[in-house]
Amino acid sequence: MARPPKYSSDQILDGVIEAVRRRGIGAVSVTGVAALLGAPSGSIYHRFPSRDALVASAWLRAGERFRGELVAALEAPDPHTAALAAVRATLDWARRRPAEASFFLLYGKAELTKNEWPPEVLRRASRFGNDLTDTLRRFSMRLGGTSVARIRFALVDVPQAALRRALSSGAEIDSEAQSLVEETVVALLSAERPLSRMAS
Repeated sequence: MARPPKYSSDQILDGVIEAVRRRGIGAVSVTGVAALLGAPSGSIYHRFPSRDALVASAWLRAGERFRGELVAALEAPDPHTAALAAVRATLDWARRRPAEASFFLLYGKAELTKNEWPPEVLRRASRFGNDLTDTLRRFSMRLGGTSVARIRFALVDVPQAALRRALSSGAEIDSEAQSLVEETVVALLSAERPLSRMAS
């Protein structure tokens, strides 16, 4: 009977995030993550065929966790209550997992990897993007057909922008910033028509 692996995939991906926190994305390597974990490099390559696959997988896992928080919160019966719950869930996720949130929000694809993402990672990234859009589209129906673009801006772009500002300085988003985010979301999703039309 084969022995179970000493380090799970989640532990390895946690190692990537810790390596980024300590040394920055440019210094991350399979060898470095292995040394941080006290694991042989071969045990990482067995699951992740390259450094880029490893880093991209850690980034996608962070995004999938963010989406999971969003989806769970949006299940609240009242859609406006659900919207606020979703924003608070995103901010709470960042408070609970600041290193993971920083990794997901402060780095783009160009900074994460040196080469094109492997095909299997690209497929996973595509599923993540499509699943997020589907979540927002379903929620738009609950808000009487509010545009998906408006909902994405309110529930994704606004809280993430506030988080990026805080995380880039190594801080936690404070209560005042959270209140401003919530006020913005309420205003966006309560508006009967876009401001551009109101001004015309």
